[in-house]
Formats: sequence, C-alpha cells, structure tokens
Amino acid sequence: MNVEVINPFIQGTKQVLSTVCNLDSKMGKVSIKNKPFEDKLNITIGIIGDVKGKVNYAFDLSVALFIASKMMFKEITFLDDISKSAICELTNMISGNIATIFSNSGKVVDITPPKLEESYVNCDMAKFISIPLEIGVGKIFEINVWIEE
Repeated sequence: MNVEVINPFIQGTKQVLSTVCNLDSKMGKVSIKNKPFEDKLNITIGIIGDVKGKVNYAFDLSVALFIASKMMFKEITFLDDISKSAICELTNMISGNIATIFSNSGKVVDITPPKLEESYVNCDMAKFISIPLEIGVGKIFEINVWIEE
C-alpha cells in the first residue's frame, strides 16, 4: 500500500486527537495484520469514492475510558451509551478529517457511519495495515486500514 494513501490516516487521526482530546500522539511501528482486534473495542468506518476500503479504530477498554474522559471533561469509569457515542463521534470526526485531506489532494471520498463492535470476529478482509499511535504511557490507539487496490 502506497504512503500517499496511508499518510492521510496518520495525519487526520493525529490532528483530531490533538484538537478534540488535547492528546499528543507518537506513531509506533507500522505492520501488517491478518486477523486483528478480537480482544479490543472496535469502531469501523467504510470509505467510498476515489479511495475505497475500511478503517478500523481498535483499542483496549482502558484507552476507550481514557478517551471518553477527555471528551466528556470528567472521569469515565465504565462505557455507557453516552460514552460509546462520544467515542464513535471521535472516530467519525477523524474519518471526516481524513476524507478532507484526501479531497485536498484531489481524491473525492466519503465515509459511512461508524459501527462499534466489542469483538471483531467477523473480519472480512485478509490484511490490514496497522498503525499504532501511543496517546499516553501504555495507551495505544490503533488505526487499521484496508484499501481496495
């Protein structure tokens, strides 16, 4: 997969995490995964248009609580419908930002609504590019990208 296609995912995610959650992020080692995410909270968004595929945001429960707390300006100790909605909205904002970055480079893309899954066992893609972002000590926000080539 081409860097020109992956960079908007990194740039868009880092920008929104910084702006919305006041979080700096440090990129970890990019890798290819086959059957990811079974032990994580997952939010998947489809990408349609000049670029087609899916992006999956995967993280542990502790990371979800950390992000929800940042977004809601109070400590969140369990995921209820409101905190799940906040996290889905964050991934929607990230994906919208990614779409804008693509648009600014001449590629028209749109996104589907976020789909939250607590266990991602029905993965229909063979391989994902996995981009881990460290948003705190031991807190990894993982971006998993599959682009139709």
